[in-house]
Amino acid sequence: MRWLSVLWVLLVVTGCHAGADDVSTNKIQWVSDLNEGLRLAKENGKPAMLYFTADWCAPCVELKKHVFSDRKVAEASRRLVNIYVDVDRNHNAAAEYRVRGIPAIFFLSPGGEIVGRYLGDRTPSSFVKQMNAVASQHSR
Repeated sequence: MRWLSVLWVLLVVTGCHAGADDVSTNKIQWVSDLNEGLRLAKENGKPAMLYFTADWCAPCVELKKHVFSDRKVAEASRRLVNIYVDVDRNHNAAAEYRVRGIPAIFFLSPGGEIVGRYLGDRTPSSFVKQMNAVASQHSR
């Protein structure tokens, strides 16, 4: 009976560990607080990707589903601090960055200056290319 308890604990621990690894390798790790994301970018010398979105935005949902879920996009995102801004919850940030429509994606230097805006087609390969270009040019 005791060996069943030990086996159960081992399965739970290894199962949880495997799940955590899967999440970190297949998804973008988002920071949902703008100020915290900017602080992390500056502190770590990484550029940031600032993503303005909302739950009701159909193109945003498609972007999340077909692009941000891509393994190569998730890998490229590790070179950046990825900041998720819900425009319904953070009107001030949308106004500060003069967001006129969503999804809106800005690339920022580690110091927080806008160095580009995502304007390409919304395919995983296009995102990877631009994310890597920003990371190469603006990382310290």
